[in-house]
Amino acid sequence: MKKTAKSALSTEYTVPFTVRSYEVTANGVVTLSNICNYFQEAAGIHADYLNFDINQLQEKGLTWVLYKMQVKVQRYPKRWDKVLVRTKPSAGDGIRAFRDYELLDNNENRLAAAVSQWMVLNTKTKRPVRIPDEILNLGFSSDNHVIEPDTKSLKVLQADNAKFTTTSGYHDLDMNNHVNNVTYIDWFTGYIPEERISGLTCHKIHIQYIAECGAGDAIYQTLQYSETEDGLKIVHTLFKNDRYQPVAAAITNWSRTPYSSPQS
Repeated sequence: MKKTAKSALSTEYTVPFTVRSYEVTANGVVTLSNICNYFQEAAGIHADYLNFDINQLQEKGLTWVLYKMQVKVQRYPKRWDKVLVRTKPSAGDGIRAFRDYELLDNNENRLAAAVSQWMVLNTKTKRPVRIPDEILNLGFSSDNHVIEPDTKSLKVLQADNAKFTTTSGYHDLDMNNHVNNVTYIDWFTGYIPEERISGLTCHKIHIQYIAECGAGDAIYQTLQYSETEDGLKIVHTLFKNDRYQPVAAAITNWSRTPYSSPQS
């Protein structure tokens, strides 16, 4: 693990990972959700190093919540490949903070890139608050993102045709006692009818988190399909319980090119 001097604001941080056998698909490549697990772990390690990890915020009655995530995969690494995550934060607009990620092979060729949008939540009121001054005063730049952040709200589909997906369990919960951010990616990508995505690979996902889920929530999903030049675009909305409350929306793009995507 490489650390940059705090005096230089530690704007960039690199964490190594090895793709484990339990992180790959039947085709021997890492899953999209595990790529995002690498991103999330690297972000947490870096935030802890800078003293604004979730643990430090919770001492002040605050916590980080993920609002949006955009991921583009160019090539999926295989089992036992050595990879690096390079990440850096940016302060954003005072309410929303950004973090960039790159997944790199051993030669530092880019395998995937992502940008996330975060908010600070008051743990009592459950409402967003301004990012603490001690974080804003670090002066992280918001220029030159690896993916241009999309701040527009995603489309939320109707629940009329929603189908039961799964029931969340205690094993899905994170340190906020909510369903982990990455679990939603498994729900979005893991319950699509096989005949729809046979021969296709997901190379892009854009998620907006709307409401929290806890253990025991019944999860439903509505899917809307459209053909693209190289495969399929799917618009998703996840709902919970009998009231069909929206909890997350997403757009996924699937390619006929095996385990790779266009460079754009």
